[in-house]
Amino acid sequence: MADSPSVPAAVAEPSVEELAPTPPAARGLAGHWDVVLRLGLLGIVIILAAYFAIRTWTGSWPPIFLTTDNIQNIGRQMAVYGVIAVGETFVIITAGIDLSVGSVLGVSGVVAALELLNGWPLIVAIITPLILATAIGLFNGLLIDTQRLPPFIVTLGMLGVLRGVTQLLGSGKEVTFDPTQANASGFLAFAGNTFLGVPNLFWILLAVSVVAGIFLHFTRRGQYIYALGSNLEGARRAGVNIRATTLTVYAISGFLAGVAGIMLTARTSLGDPLAGTGYELDAIAAAVLGGASLFGARGSIAGTFLGVLLVQVLANGIDLIGVQPYWQQVIEGSLLIFVVWVDQWRKRRLAQ
Repeated sequence: MADSPSVPAAVAEPSVEELAPTPPAARGLAGHWDVVLRLGLLGIVIILAAYFAIRTWTGSWPPIFLTTDNIQNIGRQMAVYGVIAVGETFVIITAGIDLSVGSVLGVSGVVAALELLNGWPLIVAIITPLILATAIGLFNGLLIDTQRLPPFIVTLGMLGVLRGVTQLLGSGKEVTFDPTQANASGFLAFAGNTFLGVPNLFWILLAVSVVAGIFLHFTRRGQYIYALGSNLEGARRAGVNIRATTLTVYAISGFLAGVAGIMLTARTSLGDPLAGTGYELDAIAAAVLGGASLFGARGSIAGTFLGVLLVQVLANGIDLIGVQPYWQQVIEGSLLIFVVWVDQWRKRRLAQ
């Protein structure tokens, strides 16, 4: 009798733990790269700070770069960019991209300014832009998931739509409101004040970073985000709700862009239709400099924080020493290319 054909064994479904990144200690050299990168970024920041301190020293201590006012200024600048970059990190880990965050920031800031101008309560002027920004993020995620549209195209289109809407809302002009009116004075005072010598806006960035880091690295939903960026089909087979995860990351990105828009409005005392222009590129650059991969499954909030710090120290120092600001773009772009090149070289070496 002929042997009956053998039945292939069932293929085991991957688990979320297998798709999500393992701890650095278990990944050997591949895991140590993240630590090396962060130490390298921190070293570059220290070198830049020392250089700018020397260049701005006028013979008396401290140098202009190290004065309390300037350090606080860097903190306030970091706050807005950093909050956007944290949201962008979530999206990049899923191998997506969100080019609309700068425009979401702009429209959120203008909406908040318009409501303050018209005498709306402060709580309404804060909550309304946040709901709008989150809804925009959800809409982006819904189009990407249900219609299988590329994130680049969806968010690029939304960037243009929102920039036009922002101009229409503000009639092409800055929306200014009376900073002494009851619903705005406390709002602006909070943005300009400090707590324990640290700007209040920077405390917001720290709070956002801590909460985001805990969510991303220590919750099951955070594992789903990494799994989605690692292998979409594998994550689906492992039982990950792809739609819910996609909507979550784009909603977070939109929400944090809205938070940044309100922060910027509070800092500048106006709603600028052009606010946030180009911020999406800085957010992506900061996340990638911090170790996030545009191919997905890699990235951390700590790394993004260091990336934002590097970009803002560079921008502030170049401005203080009177160098043309275009050099910031040259240096930042060169660092970005170098980091990505080293990362790809590392992957090729490990694959051998």
